[in-house]
Amino acid sequence: MADRPTLTDDPAHQASDLDRFGYCLIANALDGERLASVRQRIEEQAVAEKKLGLHKPGTDEEPDEMVNQWVHMLINKGRVFHEMALSPLAMRIAGHVLGEQFLLSDIAAHITWPDNGLMGLHIDQWWLPQPRMPGETYQRAGTINRSNVPMGDPVPANGPISPPAVLNLFWAITDFTVENGATRLVPGSHLSGRNPDPKRDNYPTVQAVVPAGSAVAWEGRTWHAAGFNRSNGPRIGITTYFCGPQYRQMANLTHGAKREAIGDASDELKALIGFKSWSGYGRTSDAYNDLVEPAENLIGELKP
Repeated sequence: MADRPTLTDDPAHQASDLDRFGYCLIANALDGERLASVRQRIEEQAVAEKKLGLHKPGTDEEPDEMVNQWVHMLINKGRVFHEMALSPLAMRIAGHVLGEQFLLSDIAAHITWPDNGLMGLHIDQWWLPQPRMPGETYQRAGTINRSNVPMGDPVPANGPISPPAVLNLFWAITDFTVENGATRLVPGSHLSGRNPDPKRDNYPTVQAVVPAGSAVAWEGRTWHAAGFNRSNGPRIGITTYFCGPQYRQMANLTHGAKREAIGDASDELKALIGFKSWSGYGRTSDAYNDLVEPAENLIGELKP
C-alpha cells in the first residue's frame, strides 16, 4: 500500500486517500477547453488588478509575503468560477468530508511568483475549539488566535480530536512542480489534533506535484503550505474552499457578491454562497424561505 496519495481519477481512491492521509490528488479535474478558459480569465484579471494597484503585498493568508498575488472574490470575476464552485467534483469531495450541507467559504486564486517567501505550515481550522473532558478548563472560543493553539508533532493523537470542519479543493491551473512551489503537505497530520509550531522548519513534507488540470484536496486539519518558487514563471492555483453550514465563511460572499454577477445565478449557487438559512441561522426574515431576502426587500420601521 502506498505511503502517500497518488494521482487518480477514481472517486473511491480519492475518498480513501482523504480519510487516510488528510489529502488526495485528483486527475482530470478540468478538461483542456475548460482549463484554457479558466487560465485566460484569471491571468487577465490578475494583470488588470496589478495595473490598477489593487494587488497589495502582505495579506492575512501571507502576512510577510511581498511577491505572491491573491485574486479574491472570484464569484464576481467570471462565470467559469461559478461552474468550478458548483462542479460535481467539488460537490462530491466537499460532501465526503463535510456531509450533506455545506457552504462555499471562499473562491480565490493564489499566484505564487518566483522568489517568493516560504509560507509557513498551518491548518485551515486553527480557530476551532479543542475537545475537553467534562469539568476540564476549556479555551474560550473568542480568545483563540494563531499563537495560542495547541502545537506538537504530526503523529496520531491518543485521545479525542475535532472532526474536519472545512475542505479545500485547490485546482492546478498551471503545472504544480517542485521547482515552482507545489503545495507542501504532511501526510497523516490531520489525525494529530495539533498545529505545526511556526518556530520549527524541519517537519517532513511532501509536495503535491500534479499537471495542470488536476486538483489537490485537503481537509481542515491537514498541515499544508505553499512552497518556494524557484522557476522562471508563476504557479497558479484556484481554491474553492468549503465549510460546514454553521461556520463563518472566510469571504463575506453574501455581502461581496455583485448583483450583476449572481442576479441570474441558480438557486443552488445562491444557497452555496450563503443566501439560504440553516436551521434558523443566517435568516433575514422567514427562517424557512428557500432563499433569504436582501435588505432592500425587508420591512423597516412601521407605524399603525
